[in-house]
Amino acid sequence: MAAETQYTANTGMAVISTANGETDGSTGTYGTVLTAASSGTFIKTVTIKAQGNTTHGMVRLFAYDGVTTRLIREIDIPATTKSATDPSFEITVPLGFHLEASGILKASTQNAESFNVIAEGQDWTYYTTSVRPESTKYTANNSGMVTISTANSNLDGSGTLGTVFTANSDVNGALISSVIIKAQVSTTPGMVRLFINIPGGATNLLKEIPVLAVTKSATAHSFSARIDFGGKGFALQKGYVLKASTEKGESFNVHAEILEWTYPA
Repeated sequence: MAAETQYTANTGMAVISTANGETDGSTGTYGTVLTAASSGTFIKTVTIKAQGNTTHGMVRLFAYDGVTTRLIREIDIPATTKSATDPSFEITVPLGFHLEASGILKASTQNAESFNVIAEGQDWTYYTTSVRPESTKYTANNSGMVTISTANSNLDGSGTLGTVFTANSDVNGALISSVIIKAQVSTTPGMVRLFINIPGGATNLLKEIPVLAVTKSATAHSFSARIDFGGKGFALQKGYVLKASTEKGESFNVHAEILEWTYPA
């Protein structure tokens, strides 16, 4: 971020207690944990603290972009009995996620047990005067989300591809900080593939992510993977498109965490 960047703490909190075993983001009850600010909010950590005893289950985190709610993380909840000398279950998850402007972090619980969900967020803004022209202004963009489910074994960019994200034409570029792949269902061994498409031109394979055989349940996570491009992200040219496909006909959420950048006029 530029020297002219100003940070403001944004602490989001919700209590969830209604059982919801769904992973599609559109069914059941969700708690609103945090709403992002005008340029976006960086969610450093999420703390989950049980208010009472717990049975083996799951707390799930979702990102909402104003249109669609998609699963980004599952947190395993063990069976824990609290007492005067034994604490209730708690965990702090280092999320490290950029939530887009006005985006919402949501949470649900597999079992009907009460949890406090507390997000440690930081908003960022920029000075409106005396900004150096070489200063970079970043804006989080979580519109990079798609669900893929049509089998496609091709590596040449043909067949059914889902559009994850298209870099805006009025920015200098889009830094793809990470790509989160989260299965909605049980999976068999296969592959998720990421492609770069030039509108009106070629579509080239960028990454292949092996998918493991995972049987999901109320107490077992579905398959997930996070690609961070060596910790440095991937700079996508304006107007270019990130696409994805699945080897097997199984449903995956593909979520690109994006920071678009511009410079003061």
